[in-house]
Amino acid sequence: MKKLVMFALIVLISLPVVARAGDTERRQLAEQFLTLNKVKEQVDMMYGKVEGIIVSQIEAIDIPENREKNLLEMQKIARNLLFKGLSWDSLKEEYTKLYTDTFTEKELQGLIEFSKSPLGQKMAEKSPILMQKSMEIGRQHAQQVMPKVQQAIQDYMKENVKTVKTPSETSEKKPAAGKTAD
Repeated sequence: MKKLVMFALIVLISLPVVARAGDTERRQLAEQFLTLNKVKEQVDMMYGKVEGIIVSQIEAIDIPENREKNLLEMQKIARNLLFKGLSWDSLKEEYTKLYTDTFTEKELQGLIEFSKSPLGQKMAEKSPILMQKSMEIGRQHAQQVMPKVQQAIQDYMKENVKTVKTPSETSEKKPAAGKTAD
């Protein structure tokens, strides 16, 4: 009986260590997968595009020449905030956790094997282009459907929502406090 209790204690104590070892392995696999699929490069590209958009918006602000120093400072502030929020260093931990939470160790190993294959490398190479084109397709469809959505909302509001009249619009006047209406 003592041996059984001792064995159970050893198993219970070692479970967290074994679990952490599995988590470490899965984390390493997730990081390897992210590297093989050039996710850092994709994030850096996204960061560069967002930075370009913000800088062009700042430059479009009509600022007198004597305040150009302010424009440069605003660009510097925007770049620093973007770097903190969108750099690979700020996102890597969350991306790694996303993959370790989503895939098992075996699945990550399979994804890595695929990523190392010629087809997997081609997929990693083409993914940024596919993502950009997919986003453009989504944007175009959203532009086409938004007028219909807005019209449907307006129609629904006209048919189903009663308008509330403000006190100045009501024709009935309440008698003043303490007075009765005769």
